[in-house]
Amino acid sequence: MGVSYKSGIGDVRESPALKIMDRLAEYGAQLSYHDPYVARVAEHDLVAEQDLDAALATADMAVIVTAHPGIDWERVSRSVPLVIDPRGVTRGTKVDNVIRL
Repeated sequence: MGVSYKSGIGDVRESPALKIMDRLAEYGAQLSYHDPYVARVAEHDLVAEQDLDAALATADMAVIVTAHPGIDWERVSRSVPLVIDPRGVTRGTKVDNVIRL
């Protein structure tokens, strides 16, 4: 969830998402992402899943890297089996599948 380096923009330079994606790929993960500000991640030859519901429907896990405004984080946390939230955007959401860092 989110690959830009900062909320509300489309710049991926120095984004922690790139390193996270690298590591997940090393472990064999099939990567996809949703970011309304970044249409393509060339480093992984990925195109953004524009429809949030479609992105959530196929995900086994979501990592909230960039907390973009306008995303329903409660819906994200209720739609995916495992959510890693290092940004704290799911605080107040009472679900057992969220790991807050």
